[in-house]
Amino acid sequence: MLVVVVGMAGYVAFDQVNKWHERGMERGLAGWQRKAEKLEGEVINLRKELVKQRVALIPSKRLLEVFGEESVELSPEQGEIDCEELERHIISFFTYLDEKGYGKSYGIQERTYDFFKRMVEQLSEKPPMVTGEMKDLSSLIRNMAHFYRILGKKEVELIKEIVRSESEIVESLVLIFFAWSNSGDRCESIIKGYPSLNVMYEYAGFFLNALAGKSYLLRRDSKVRILTTYYSILILDRANDETLNRHGIDIRPYIDFLFYEILNQRGLVYQRQYLAELVGLKEKYKK
Repeated sequence: MLVVVVGMAGYVAFDQVNKWHERGMERGLAGWQRKAEKLEGEVINLRKELVKQRVALIPSKRLLEVFGEESVELSPEQGEIDCEELERHIISFFTYLDEKGYGKSYGIQERTYDFFKRMVEQLSEKPPMVTGEMKDLSSLIRNMAHFYRILGKKEVELIKEIVRSESEIVESLVLIFFAWSNSGDRCESIIKGYPSLNVMYEYAGFFLNALAGKSYLLRRDSKVRILTTYYSILILDRANDETLNRHGIDIRPYIDFLFYEILNQRGLVYQRQYLAELVGLKEKYKK
């Protein structure tokens, strides 16, 4: 009898514990399900918020005002821009600058496109030092003052004023000019005036590798610094592809550094695309 009673008591206890465990599991599963649903909702809301932020960051009215194309929707993901569309953007931009009177306010009477061509010619004829600037103090000083020496004070101040006043569209603007500089033979009839790859490589190396170039970027705001570094990396990558990296600049540390800088930067319209491009370059240069 004692054995039977103990057995029955044990069974009842086991049954109660088992039911308690099942109820606990059900409560736990229900709790995890509620948390999962809540998390899923937060992810959906976050995605919506990111879309809203990106839409808010794209200055559609300003793009329309500057480039004159209501349908303009630029993105680093779109690849090659149609030659005629690219030419319209370039012409519209310089026309916009003329209408705003940027040059005249600095005593420059020529059209901004003519000013741009003259600037490109001057900078192409006398590129900065990418290596060897530390051999003596005079070389370093000359490199530090490169843009003022080659272009002149008012010209440099004009460029800085344009970048500062048009900061809202600077990402789209740089994207267009980079696409323009890469158009080459693909767009033979397009408006000319951009620098050659050799020249762009020298300036990319200056900003990435030279003390004077790095110092110059440190004095700029974060967006200009990031964009200059990003496109310098793309130019260096293109130079590598065409075996034009005559200074032997290692692209890898710049990719890693810029990735984390962009990751922590707020207010970039094309942040996701920049990061994706850098991830691709990181894979490319793994070896």
